Amino acid sequence: MRAGEQLPGNQAEVTFSTEAVDWIAENIEESQWDDVLDDIVALFTKPWGKHPLSHRTAMDRLAGLNTTATLRGDYRIIFRAGNSASGTGLIEIVALGPRSDNRVYDAINALVASGKLSDDEVQSIWDMLTLYETTAEKHGLELWDYRPAPAPPGLVKSVVAIGALPREIAELLSADELNATAANAWDPETGEIDPVRALRAATDRVAGSSDPERLITLREQPRCGAPMPRAAAPCIRRRGHAGAHRATP
Repeated sequence: MRAGEQLPGNQAEVTFSTEAVDWIAENIEESQWDDVLDDIVALFTKPWGKHPLSHRTAMDRLAGLNTTATLRGDYRIIFRAGNSASGTGLIEIVALGPRSDNRVYDAINALVASGKLSDDEVQSIWDMLTLYETTAEKHGLELWDYRPAPAPPGLVKSVVAIGALPREIAELLSADELNATAANAWDPETGEIDPVRALRAATDRVAGSSDPERLITLREQPRCGAPMPRAAAPCIRRRGHAGAHRATP
């Protein structure tokens, strides 16, 4: 993308090539991950990065890619940004590498020559955040911003039947969250059902929030639904969310 162009709603599906994932795992310390993610998150509002790439020599095949700097400018992120056929924004992190001696460009040319650049074997930014135990919320990726797959009707009924949660809330929770609810529904001192304790057990399962009511309210809101070409699924985050689309919790 060129300077001044925007992704739809400043949103996009974000993926990493397997080569980029492997390179990050081998070369970037966990303490540096916040810096890298900050630079990737900046691409939602400035998807052109530092500048577009082109054919520098007869051996280069860089046209259609962009670059941005990271880690104090010592490394480059090579990526492709644009819109899918369905109109959803897409940011593909293709490679990372040192700026020195243009080694990252050599890596890109090797990927193009091997045919791997168009490979669909990619990993989403959500998987990367989990893999490196990075705090997603810091980067605008609210963990309770999505609606999970519904729990089995029988599990919903059982939690409602014991008085742990009202039906309208139980139906918003996943099977794991309802199991946590049921396991913690009774006050250990009185032996009585404690709906507040039960709901907090469900929300702690994901976010550790001190405000479970707010999280339930977020989950009731309409979903984004943007089609995601790489994930082959609609976005399950809230409508109007910032940044990355998400296919699965």
